[in-house]
Amino acid sequence: MKHSLGKYLEDILLSVGDIEEYTTNLNKISELIENKILFDALCRRFAIIGEASFKANQLDKNLPITEKAKIIGLRHIILHDYDKVRPENIWIIIKNK
Repeated sequence: MKHSLGKYLEDILLSVGDIEEYTTNLNKISELIENKILFDALCRRFAIIGEASFKANQLDKNLPITEKAKIIGLRHIILHDYDKVRPENIWIIIKNK
């Protein structure tokens, strides 16, 4: 099923909100490393953001999403090179982006 640009943008915003909610009380990387369920949930949300960005970009190439190629690239890594995804990398994205 094909969705509208608005639907993809809404999916991005909802996933960003979920990431913020999941990490509100996360203070140390060790907490993420020790919590596999949280790590998996964050990866899922980042994959959704990447997929929605990819599909939104197909509908509007001029969509002003900051670091769009990196966001889409992260989705590809999470889904296809999943063994390369480390909690440390996800931690850096959460804290710096």
